[in-house]
Amino acid sequence: MRTAILAALALVSVACSTPDTGARVDPIGPDKTTFGPVAQMLERRCGSLDCHGETHRNLRLYGYGGLRLDPGVLPEQDMLPSEIDADYDAVISLEPEKMADLVREHGASPDRLTLVRKARGSEDHKGGTRITVGDDADICLTTWLASATDTAACLRTLDQP
Repeated sequence: MRTAILAALALVSVACSTPDTGARVDPIGPDKTTFGPVAQMLERRCGSLDCHGETHRNLRLYGYGGLRLDPGVLPEQDMLPSEIDADYDAVISLEPEKMADLVREHGASPDRLTLVRKARGSEDHKGGTRITVGDDADICLTTWLASATDTAACLRTLDQP
């Protein structure tokens, strides 16, 4: 009986312990140097001021025609390198563990990411379907996630509505 009580007390003390404040998950994402065209595509498809180009979104995108990182930049100016960096950080930080797993597991399905599911409309998304499986935007995003960015597909999306 005494052993059972001690075991229960030990279990309660562990269950009530505080989280390790030093524990961190460092986001790992696909190649940052090839993200520029992907950022432009995401900003065009998802970064309007009434969507992810708005300050109160979990995924906040900066750039042309939407929210600007530097308030002195005109909305119609091209994306700044600092905005591309901020967009990269936003994308890889949404689900850092899943993103890191996807990067490590070459050939893994990008559908494990909420970003992909919502953009494709396979998960509820207030903005509706923004990317269709197999279209240029989908190819742009999924090839970047697979560390083989199809820059041409990304750039073609900039000329599409």
